[in-house]
Amino acid sequence: MRSVAVDRVKDAVRRAQEHRARALRVNGYVAAQVRDELDRSGNAVRDEAPKLGLDQLEALVAIAREMRAADEQDLLRRCDSSVDLLRRVPLELTRACGFARAMISRVHHSEWIPILPPPGRDPDTDRFRDAFGDQPKLPLAHMLLEAEMVRRRIGIRVEDAATDPRVHEAFVQVAGAHGYVGAPIMPSGRVIGFLHADRIWQDHPTTDEDLENIVLFAEHLGLLYERAAIAEELERRAAGVQSIQSALIRNIEALIGTELQLQPPTPVAALSTDGDADEDVSPPGRIALLTARERDVLALIVAGQTNRHIARELVLGEQTVKSHVSHILRKLRATNRAEAAARYLRIRNGSP
Repeated sequence: MRSVAVDRVKDAVRRAQEHRARALRVNGYVAAQVRDELDRSGNAVRDEAPKLGLDQLEALVAIAREMRAADEQDLLRRCDSSVDLLRRVPLELTRACGFARAMISRVHHSEWIPILPPPGRDPDTDRFRDAFGDQPKLPLAHMLLEAEMVRRRIGIRVEDAATDPRVHEAFVQVAGAHGYVGAPIMPSGRVIGFLHADRIWQDHPTTDEDLENIVLFAEHLGLLYERAAIAEELERRAAGVQSIQSALIRNIEALIGTELQLQPPTPVAALSTDGDADEDVSPPGRIALLTARERDVLALIVAGQTNRHIARELVLGEQTVKSHVSHILRKLRATNRAEAAARYLRIRNGSP
C-alpha cells in the first residue's frame, strides 16, 4: 500500500529543489516556509513509525539531504567573501556534525597552515598560537597523517593520538586531543586544505560515522569555496572591464568635443616602424605606428593597469607585455608609461 506521507515528502522535496534553484539565480536565501514544509512532511513520515519501511526511510534521508543543501546554499549566501566562508567553517562543522572542536587549515606547497581565529576567542587556539606563532606553518613531513591525506586524498581517523607516531605533536601536547578525524579539502582534485575535529569533553570518542560526516562536509565545502572564489575572480575582472570602458567613454567624449581641423594626410614613409624614420612623424602619425596589439596594451596602460593585469587581460606573457610597452614608449617618444598615456590622450583629443 502506497504511503501518503511518502508522497507528501516527494512533493515537498521537489518544491524545495525548485525554490533553491530560483533563490540561487537571484542570489537570495532559501525561504523559511520551505524548511517548515520539509519538517512537517518528515514528521508525517515519523508518525507512521509502527510501520516504517524502506520507502519511509528513503523519504527521511531525502529530507535530510535537502535540508543540508538549503543550509549550505544559505551559508554561502551569508558570507561576504571566500575568506569569510573559511572563517565560519569550524563553527558550522561542530554544529552540523556534533563535534566538540574543529579546525580548518590551508595547504601551501609542503606546508600545513592552520587558520586561527583572532586572539582571545578560543583558549585552545590561543595555546596553539603561543606554541607556533600567530601564523603557524607546519612542515608536511613524510610520515605525518596530513601528508597521507595529501598523497592519497582520503580522510583519516585517529583512535589514540598519544601512541600514534604519525600524529603531529601539536594535537597531543598543545590541543590535548585523544582521538580525532580529518579530511582533505580538494575542490578540483587538488588538496588545498584540511579539516580536523574531535569530541574532547564529550562522553564518547570519534567513530567511523564521524569520519564519513567530515569527509562529506569537506567535499561540499570544497565546492562552496570554489564557487565563491570563481565569483570573486569574475567580479575583479568585471571591475577591470568597467575601468577600461570608463576610460574609453572619457576618450570618446573628449573626441566628440574636439574641434575638427583639416590636416594633410600622413606621409606613407612616416608609417615605417624604423627607428630613424619616425623622428619627423607628426603626433597623429605616431599613433598610426602602433600595431593593433600595442593599441590594446596602451588602452590598458591609460586605464592604469599593471603589466601583470594587462598580461592576464590579453592572455599574454608578462615579458611579451614588457616588450609591447617598450615599443609603445619608443613610437610615442615617451620616457615612461605616464607620459605615454598623457601623450596618447592629447593626440586623441587633438591637442598638440
